[in-house]
Amino acid sequence: MEDISSYFFHMLYLAKTVHDSPRLKKEWPSFGSIPLDEDSFYELAFELAVSIFEDTSCYYNEESGIDTWVLSDPAVERFCELCVRLETEKGLEEGFNPFRRNAEQMIHEGFRLDSYSYDYGWRLSPSDRGRHCILFFSDENFYGTEELPVAFLEILDGFRELNRQLEAELGLNKLVPIYPLRNEWKEAA
Repeated sequence: MEDISSYFFHMLYLAKTVHDSPRLKKEWPSFGSIPLDEDSFYELAFELAVSIFEDTSCYYNEESGIDTWVLSDPAVERFCELCVRLETEKGLEEGFNPFRRNAEQMIHEGFRLDSYSYDYGWRLSPSDRGRHCILFFSDENFYGTEELPVAFLEILDGFRELNRQLEAELGLNKLVPIYPLRNEWKEAA
């Protein structure tokens, strides 16, 4: 009888993560050709992690041995735009915007990984130079690569939910009728 690799169950978990995410499901239609071994498992986890945010860049610094992930997405950009608009309309300072605090808490929760040797940061305000993004740092002792796809998904979903809440707060998500109102209908000639 052939032994089942311990990575088999981890790969099933990643496959379920893809199945449950419509965006990832389009990019990863089949897991049928992936071998159930350690190398394939880490490769799959890395590829999934890279595909969560629309713009993901990974940099490796050979001197320090640090991997730096720069995660950016239209949902993050939209969040930052909505926060600036809310702060302008309500006269709030960045530090007193409850949505920014909720975003920070959501990022903290998303990055509660079982591994160690990692850190993270974010640039979500006009006072931060550069683009609006989330940063993730790890060194060679980091062993939680398989946790990153789920963590990234949770964070991105959190930004989408915060955007819905911000749009409601700002009165931007009004319903638009699919069909024109009756008095605007015209008869065909």
